[in-house]
Amino acid sequence: MNNSSLLISNTVPAYETGPDDRMHCHWFMHHLQEAATAHADSLGFGIEDMAKLGCFWVLTSMRIEIAELPLREKKFSLTTWSRGAKKLRAFREFSGCDENEREIIRASSEWMVLDAETRRPIAIDPKLNLHAQDRCVFPDAMKRLRPGTPEKEIRSLNVGYSSLDANGHVNNTEYLRWSFDSLRQKGFDQNKVKSIRIAFLSEVFEGNSVKLMNCDCEDDGFELIGLNESEGKAAFALKIE
Repeated sequence: MNNSSLLISNTVPAYETGPDDRMHCHWFMHHLQEAATAHADSLGFGIEDMAKLGCFWVLTSMRIEIAELPLREKKFSLTTWSRGAKKLRAFREFSGCDENEREIIRASSEWMVLDAETRRPIAIDPKLNLHAQDRCVFPDAMKRLRPGTPEKEIRSLNVGYSSLDANGHVNNTEYLRWSFDSLRQKGFDQNKVKSIRIAFLSEVFEGNSVKLMNCDCEDDGFELIGLNESEGKAAFALKIE
C-alpha cells in the first residue's frame, strides 16, 4: 500500500455467497464501504478523525459495473483511492479483481460530510489532505441518479435495529439487499446484472416504515425508489441493468 491507494485481498467466505457460489451484491457493497473506511482511517480522515471535528462521512451516490461477481473460496482483491473533493462532494474510486488479477468490478462514488448535530451537509475543508489521484475507472463523469416516478408497490417493511450502522441510520448496503430480494418475484437474477446506479437521498432510522416502489424504466432492467413513509421523503433511488 502507498498513501494514495489501498489494496485489500481476501478469500471470499461462504456466508457472503448464495446457492450459485457468487457473492451477493450487498456483500460487495460492504467490501467497498470497508475499503473506503480503512483507507480514510489510515490517512487521518476516517470515522474517529471526523468525529473529533463533530461530523461524519455519508455515501451519496454510487455507480458500479460488473463483469462477474466474485466466487466462493476464491481470492478477491479490491483497490480504492480518493479523487479529491469539490465544495460539498468528495469522490472515491474502486477496482476489484479476481484471483487471476483480472478486473471484474469497478465503481465510482460520491460522498458528503454531515454535521453530527444538525445532520446537514457541510463544506469539506480544503485543508483536508485526501491524497487524491487524478484517475477514474470510467471514461465519463458519473451523473447522480434522479428518482423516477413511482408506479407500483413491490414491498413494504419496518426498519429493525440490525439495519443500522455506526452513524445510527440504515446502512447503504441494506437498500441494495432489500431491493434485490424484492425483485426476485419479477424474475430478477443478480448474475445478469451489469450495471448498478444508486443515489442515497435521505437518512432512514429504526422504526421507520419504508415502501419500495417500481418505476417505469425505459431501458432494459429495473428502476426502484424507496419511500420513507414515516418521514414523507424519498430515501433512495436505484437503477439496475
